[in-house]
Amino acid sequence: MNVYTLAVTLAALAITVPAVAQDDAPPPEDPKARIEALRAEASRLRDEADEAYKQAEAACYGKFLVNDCIDDAKGDRLKVVTRARELESEAFKLDLAERNRAADEARQKAAQRPAEPETAAEAATTQATSTKITKRKLPGRSKNPAKARNRAKEQADAARRAESARRDREVYDARIRELEEKKARDADGR
Repeated sequence: MNVYTLAVTLAALAITVPAVAQDDAPPPEDPKARIEALRAEASRLRDEADEAYKQAEAACYGKFLVNDCIDDAKGDRLKVVTRARELESEAFKLDLAERNRAADEARQKAAQRPAEPETAAEAATTQATSTKITKRKLPGRSKNPAKARNRAKEQADAARRAESARRDREVYDARIRELEEKKARDADGR
């Protein structure tokens, strides 16, 4: 096969395959299936581009202008790989949108739950208070108020630490979302 014929075929493949794939099969309704389909298509394009480049490069060594021939083959491969990167970028954006949607649903479900104490510190304080009352009512319990105060203080401290850890996790999650969005923008070339 002539190298130029191979290059033309490769270029035509880069242009027509994505259009044919879109025309033949409508995008699936399931976002996860769409994401997997995009990733599979990108992988297939990369594999075909690599194989075509290997064949073109081998054929170039029989030509007089070897370097020009190889440069042309690299350019053709780059066109196909660029299309594969676009598909991967689209898959990443869909995946990010799906994750954000799931997180929003989880937040809405959490907001719809019955009213609970707002913070873990308030919950621990409420629990410590009810524990104090229970201990006073039960016979045979220690009536040392200093121990009860220390225990309540320890529980409140543990609740504050838990609340601090929850806030730290929220900040961490927000930073991760920002980095993923930045990565998506960088992939778009902005």
